[in-house]
Amino acid sequence: MKRAILVLCGLVLASPAALAVDPHALYEQACSGCHLPDAGPFARGTLTIRDGRVVSQRSGRDVADLLGQGHGRLTKEDTDALVDQFRAILGSGGLFDGKCRICHDSGATFARRTLTIRDGVLVGRYSGRPVAPFLKAHGRLSDDEIPVILSMLERQIASADE
Repeated sequence: MKRAILVLCGLVLASPAALAVDPHALYEQACSGCHLPDAGPFARGTLTIRDGRVVSQRSGRDVADLLGQGHGRLTKEDTDALVDQFRAILGSGGLFDGKCRICHDSGATFARRTLTIRDGVLVGRYSGRPVAPFLKAHGRLSDDEIPVILSMLERQIASADE
């Protein structure tokens, strides 16, 4: 439950500017040439949250400050989007990779291809079936893990729609 609350808080606290940028496309374009090709393993392997800020595990430097000082040559909007994405990745604890990726593509690809949000509810794009009840019998997810996955999938769709 604690993990679900962290992810949900990360979604609520995400800045409007950060949601206007697709953080997956941004990471692939601006970061993956020098860092790991996927933001999830990069964030989980090199970053942590300390005192509410996303920081480097190795140096302790604040990622927002580092990016704001010119690393990656990003705009403020891009920096906010990446930091929010890293915070969400770290808050999810790699749950999608650990339980879902074995059968599904990346979370972003899976959500954007097969799901949509209708009337505020995450549903299958073609079936219209709500995802939350489906997850109770799918993917070996506990009751505490379901909100984490739902929030992550909704975030993928929302960031692509901007």
